[in-house]
Amino acid sequence: MIIELFGPPGSGKTTFAHALAKRLCENGYRAEVARSYQPAQRSGTLDFGVFLFVRRIVSATFSTMKLICFPRNGIEDLSKSLLMVRAIPPKKAIWRARIWQHLLKMSCVWDQAKLAEGIVIFDEGYVQAIGSLASLNGAAGKAALATALNNVPVADITVRVVVPRPIVATRLRQRMEREPPAERLFEADFDVNMGSFGVFKKISELLSVSGRDFISVGISSGPTTMKSIQDVERKIVAKLTESGGGSPSGTSARAMDGAN
Repeated sequence: MIIELFGPPGSGKTTFAHALAKRLCENGYRAEVARSYQPAQRSGTLDFGVFLFVRRIVSATFSTMKLICFPRNGIEDLSKSLLMVRAIPPKKAIWRARIWQHLLKMSCVWDQAKLAEGIVIFDEGYVQAIGSLASLNGAAGKAALATALNNVPVADITVRVVVPRPIVATRLRQRMEREPPAERLFEADFDVNMGSFGVFKKISELLSVSGRDFISVGISSGPTTMKSIQDVERKIVAKLTESGGGSPSGTSARAMDGAN
């Protein structure tokens, strides 16, 4: 079973994904969190991130070539990623390169997740990628979002993470302070990230009438987050029971380490 989360950058998707996986494992289910990209953090006041910048480009080049030359799923992963970026192209070339490379790696991990036993949670899956593309594009309308959603693999359960704007704004500013200046070249700026609220609201509206198994949860505080984890867990267990796989396995799988 594949669970994917989506929401604005800084909304706490990764934290929620790991908390959900931990809860499921404690209750006897096999659960894992698919590896996602995390921005580098500066190690000191004089760290401009130049070496991290170069290392990231070299690493991305080699990992992308590896996926292209030795793909698990033939040319399908490559064409799927290219089509998504071409359908909603980000404004900047460096953004296009970054998200294409992310999509290519994620598609390989997604293919592995479909074959995995238990529950695989993506804190950044296809829905999140579509939202990121639309935010980086700046002009994608609801029709383009609907087309993109209809052309990507569908998770068993899609979860929207909802957090108040002031909380996200504070987290984003703190994240930017920790990032080396060179690393910011790869990332959207504060205004673009905050503008994604509107994009993800449109996506949520589309998903609510799409027939997908979809749930929206809030994680603005400790008690709210715990209730949301329980709500998603109940939905997962109900889905497993419906498919005949609702009994806990008693073991938990270790987190996936991506396509590397």
